[in-house]
Amino acid sequence: MNRQHWTLKKGVYYLIYKMIATHLPSGMGPIGRGCALLRRTLSRPLLKKSAKIFSIDQGADFGNGSCLAISERTNIGAYFSLSGTGTLSFGEHIAMGRECMFITQNHKYLEEGFDGFEIKDITVGSHVWFGHRVTVLPGVTIGDHTIIGAGAVVTKDIPDYAIAAGNPAKVIKYRKVLD
Repeated sequence: MNRQHWTLKKGVYYLIYKMIATHLPSGMGPIGRGCALLRRTLSRPLLKKSAKIFSIDQGADFGNGSCLAISERTNIGAYFSLSGTGTLSFGEHIAMGRECMFITQNHKYLEEGFDGFEIKDITVGSHVWFGHRVTVLPGVTIGDHTIIGAGAVVTKDIPDYAIAAGNPAKVIKYRKVLD
């Protein structure tokens, strides 16, 4: 956790978000929309960067938020998880299934033992769609207009317009480029 970003105001937003907002229901009715508005309002001061229009669904855990940058129309799925202190940057128009996990930190290891942590940022382009339970590992860049299939474990960069799936994720085909 990067303590230099903490203020009393941020701490209060963080506590309210963690204790109340993460447990509020999602949905399209008036109650669901109200809960989404509250989650967005409480999370905005915690984020490294936030857009005017974005959504964070029920149960999303993004740590203290200082490592998460969200662009316009990014939809963080239910039970999203961000682990580590590296930055996760999303482009515009992101769709995400439930329980997606982004990991920006990993153990450094030597043949004889443990040697601290390695921190690598994750960058996600615009117009990307993540299926349910996708895991993205440290240092990965995901290109624009890509689709990552449900359950994929993304260990390497994925190019623009690719459809990737599997463990480890591999490009299985490319989307057509529309002019």
